[in-house]
Amino acid sequence: MPDVTDHARGQQPSHIRITVVIQNRYTLDAHQVTGRQIKETANIPADFSLHRRLPGGTESIPDDEPIEVHSGDHFFAQPRSQPAVGHNEEP
Repeated sequence: MPDVTDHARGQQPSHIRITVVIQNRYTLDAHQVTGRQIKETANIPADFSLHRRLPGGTESIPDDEPIEVHSGDHFFAQPRSQPAVGHNEEP
C-alpha cells in the first residue's frame, strides 16, 4: 500500500479503483414494480443501471417495465458507463 506521504513528495499515486458496497434493506408495497420505482425507493441516481443477483449470474432490470419481486431479492446498481456488470469483475 503506498505511503500517504508519497503524494507530498511529488510522487503521483497510480489510479486506484475501489468499490463500496452499502447494504440497505427496503420494503415495497407491491409484488410488481419497475426498476425506476426501486431506484427511487433506494435513492439510486436515475442514470445508474439496476441489476438483480440470481444464482449463477445477474439480471438487468429495465427502468420502465414491471418486474415481479420477491422477499429476499438482492439488487445492485452501477454507473451505466461501467462496462462490467457486478462487483467482482475487472473493468
